[in-house]
Amino acid sequence: MKLSSTNTLLISTVTVVLNSLGTVAVDPQGWYAANPGLSKIGLVDQSINQITDVYGRIRFFHGTNVVMKSAPWYRSSNFDPPNSFGLQDVQNLQALGVNVVRLGHHWAGAEPVRGQYNQTFLDIMKSQTQLAEAHGIYILVDVHQDVLAGQFCGHGVPNWFVQSNWVPSYKKFPVPQKIIPFATDSNGMPSASDCGSLDWSVSYLTAAVCNAFGRLYNNYDNLGDSFASYWKKLAQQYVTTNNILGYNLLNEPWVGDSYANPSLLVPGVADHVNLEGLWNKAATQIRTVDNNTLIFFEGTTYDILSGFNNVPLGDGSRSVQSYHYYKPPQVGTIEDTFKNRIQDNQRLKTASVLTEHTMWMGDSTQMTNIQFAVDKADQYMMSWMGWAYENLYNSTQQPYPELAAFYSRAYPSAIAGTPTSFHFNSTDKSFALVYKVKKAITAPTEIVLPTYTYPQGYNVAVTPANSLVQFVKDSGTLSLFTADTTADGQTVSVTITKQ
Repeated sequence: MKLSSTNTLLISTVTVVLNSLGTVAVDPQGWYAANPGLSKIGLVDQSINQITDVYGRIRFFHGTNVVMKSAPWYRSSNFDPPNSFGLQDVQNLQALGVNVVRLGHHWAGAEPVRGQYNQTFLDIMKSQTQLAEAHGIYILVDVHQDVLAGQFCGHGVPNWFVQSNWVPSYKKFPVPQKIIPFATDSNGMPSASDCGSLDWSVSYLTAAVCNAFGRLYNNYDNLGDSFASYWKKLAQQYVTTNNILGYNLLNEPWVGDSYANPSLLVPGVADHVNLEGLWNKAATQIRTVDNNTLIFFEGTTYDILSGFNNVPLGDGSRSVQSYHYYKPPQVGTIEDTFKNRIQDNQRLKTASVLTEHTMWMGDSTQMTNIQFAVDKADQYMMSWMGWAYENLYNSTQQPYPELAAFYSRAYPSAIAGTPTSFHFNSTDKSFALVYKVKKAITAPTEIVLPTYTYPQGYNVAVTPANSLVQFVKDSGTLSLFTADTTADGQTVSVTITKQ
């Protein structure tokens, strides 16, 4: 059967024809009328280590990262990538088939004075979240940091967090990356030119940065409690918001004070010794106001396998492991990382999502590696979010066609059953999905078919024939309802080809 992504007449025609054959009694239009908008995310199905929604469907996500790393810590609504996140931005992402954005919520913007929250900042972030929801995009609420603080040429925590007397003068930033500490202004901030002379990623090895992370983990001056209180505030903001995928506790946490305890540098050790406690502290505060939203927790970025003894608060059904892949610090292929995270999922009885990976223009080797990454994500049924949104655009504010093609892949955003496999062929734009239906799930399987990739529509083939009722939800989404005559547990396959 041929379907055009813009031909709305076929929506009712498909349903009428199949009903006339006596094979179905479902009412797609009625279902969507009764269940408008985005479906809230539910629990992790621990039997298959996948995220579900409130209808019991297995959910998959393809997306990007939107983070503003300097004051005012949020993006403008006026279209100007890399500085915006407004109407045109979300429209562009929706057209590419993106269904999730990891949106940075800097603690620095939320609590500039200790104990006093900037509600204006929080409301702006929520308004951007609601704008995304109106365009079919979920938000992963992310507390972002890189090298923790402005005093270390980084960003993330408020200025009040770091005190100048924490380390003696001979250990001040950026010792030992540089022998002589940087001069600072009256607020303890080094100059932009001095910061520009550093490789920011190696700054994690400086004595001052390690010391500061150690104080966060050890709850010095109740800093860990303050971090947890910020998460409670965020949970209060979003507890009733439909399009929240989860709460990402902290971006790329460092191991802690490895000068005091060098064993923290051993992969996996810091996860248990330092991170577990802080994640439990934050999760405890979140659960006082929001008992259901998934909590995304990260280990140290270069971990090979997770060192956690357990997930936050021991509940894998409400926790998801967030992880990144870059090379370096990873040494193996992304396929190795997928396999390792699947081992983590099975041991910890949770799910995982690749929340950052390379998605920017590069040489032919890099572009081949990105293609390999998104193809392998299909193979291992992993959700992913590229780094980062601003990299999508060239100097004329148009998407690079090569990067747009990586984002605009066909994929199942929701499966009303247990997935066996899915794959998008980037050469001919065909897509194949195989799954076992669950009759108890009355919500449809939804396949994202971006208009960028299928401008003239697509052909649909279902096996067994008439096992699914096809319905064009919108210009970029095909819905498949289980027919009444289809047996529970029946294996069905769906093939999409480009017109």
